[in-house]
Parts: sequence; C-alpha cells; structure tokens
Amino acid sequence: MAVTITPKDVHDIDIAGLTIAIFVTFTRLGIRIRNRKLGWDDFWAAFSIIGAILLMTGVLIILDPKPSMTQLTLVAGYYITSEGFYTIVWTSRLSILCTIIRISPPGSLRRILYGVGALFGVMWTFLAMQEIVICEREPGWKEAIPTQCHLGKSVAISQLTTDIIADLCLLIAPLRMFWNSMLPTGHRVRLNIVFSTCALTTVVSLVHAYWIFANLGLNEIFTGIFETTISMIVASLNVIVGLLYHAFANMKESSTMPSERTAGATGIELHSRGVATGPIAVDITTTTYTDAEIGVFKVPEAHQGEYEGYDKKQEVMEFRGY
Repeated sequence: MAVTITPKDVHDIDIAGLTIAIFVTFTRLGIRIRNRKLGWDDFWAAFSIIGAILLMTGVLIILDPKPSMTQLTLVAGYYITSEGFYTIVWTSRLSILCTIIRISPPGSLRRILYGVGALFGVMWTFLAMQEIVICEREPGWKEAIPTQCHLGKSVAISQLTTDIIADLCLLIAPLRMFWNSMLPTGHRVRLNIVFSTCALTTVVSLVHAYWIFANLGLNEIFTGIFETTISMIVASLNVIVGLLYHAFANMKESSTMPSERTAGATGIELHSRGVATGPIAVDITTTTYTDAEIGVFKVPEAHQGEYEGYDKKQEVMEFRGY
C-alpha cells in the first residue's frame, strides 16, 4: 500500500526541513569564520544554501499557485524546484569531497580526488540537462495543476546510478585515508562515522527513485526535499562534531588537570630572548587539537657564542591546521 502524501506534508517539510538545513549550514560557516579556516568545502556548503532557497521557493509556487500567476511563472517554479534539488545534492557532495581533499596528504590520492570532483561536476550537469530535455519533449504537464513534469524511468535510473557512484566515492576515500594515517584512533573513528553518514542520502535516494518510477508527484517532491535536507546536514556534520569533540576534550582536560591549564592558550608558543650571559628561556602552553594539524617550526639561526647583541624580538611558532 502506497504512502499518501498530502500537499500540507510537502509544505511542512519544505519549510521546516530546509530551514533546519540552512541553520546547520550557517552554524558550520560561523564556526569556520571564527576559526579563520574557510576553504573550498565551505564555499560549496554556502552554495547549497542558494539551492535550498531556490527549492523552497519553487515548491511553494507549485503547491500554492496564485490566480495572478501565469503559466510561465508556474513552469519556472517547477524548473527552479528541479535545479534547486540538484544544486543542493551535488554541492553538498562537493563540500564533503573538498573536506577530504584538504586533510589528505599530497600525492596520488589527492589527484584521484580532484578527478572525482570533476566527475561530480559532469554528473551534476548531465542530470540537470537530462531533466530539461525530457520535460520539454512532452510539454503537456505545463497546463496541469500542480505543475510537475513526469520524469519517467530514465531519470530515476540516472539519479540512482549517479547517487550510488558518488556516495561510494565519498565512503571509500576517507576509510582508506584515515585508517592508514597517523591520526589518533579516536579521531579516525569519529571522522569515519561522520563520513559514513553519507549512506543516509543513498537510502533516501533509493526511496526517491522509487517514487519517480511510480510516478507519484507529491511523494516524489516530499522525498526529494528530505534527501536535500539530509545532504546539507551531513555536509556540515563534520565541522559541528569537531567543535563538540574539541569542547568535550577541553572540559575533560579542565576537570583532570586544572593546574596545567593556561587561560587563552591557542597553540604552542616558543619564545626566544637573546641574553648576554644567560640561557634561552622557553615558555610552552599546550592545547588539544581535533583535526590534522600542520605547522611550520621557525627558530632563529644563532650559533654558539653569538647570543650577545641578539635582537630581543619575540619569536612565536604556531600550528595552524584544518
């Protein structure tokens, strides 16, 4: 027995689901801006917000057309919905892929991941163009209410195939990299759990493809919105979980070693002061890092016996990571 989806159900998930997804994405961007660690993964996450706005707007036009709206407006509303869906799904995947790239070591794996990114772009373009071509071949749907194109089996097969390929790429790459890396076991497990949630979008895409096969319009729109909501949340989950993990680690450290905690510690600082007759004084503060940290260690070049007259300018060494 088929599940009956009403226009109110679609309206509710359109507003509630996409609003939650947008909020989570803005939270992720706020964390990255505060930490000054913006990257291409954040660019694609921000791009998905544009897709969410398009999808939300298009669905509202389809579900509740106003008498003043022309047929052209209703058709545009459908295409806005369609392209907003593809924009969210593929920008979310590109965001996850760029996260993997930025923490992967230079070499063959990174070059392969760049190729996967190009493949994602090709699949995104193909699906978007395929839907336009199929809908324009049979323009009778443009006069129906609600205004929705019947995509058919070819689109369902294409969506399902590309979804499986993309999600497998996002699952295999981090598993291979993290388990072979020098990251602590707890960090590897945490990151693998986050990236493995990509499987959720695959499960939802299976249901979405089924409703396309069955040609049930509202069910198709409902599952499509649900898939995009999950995609946006999963894309930002790594950053948010990292923040929570870092906060938990700090709480644990403060409760177990209060005497060793230094307020405002942001890294490891090495101060060198030239003294004519005394040794070099070294002050060290420590903190716990949750992501792969990469830094440059700079030490003034000074030979034995050359400390006298040395510039007293403070040298600071920071580790800045992803």
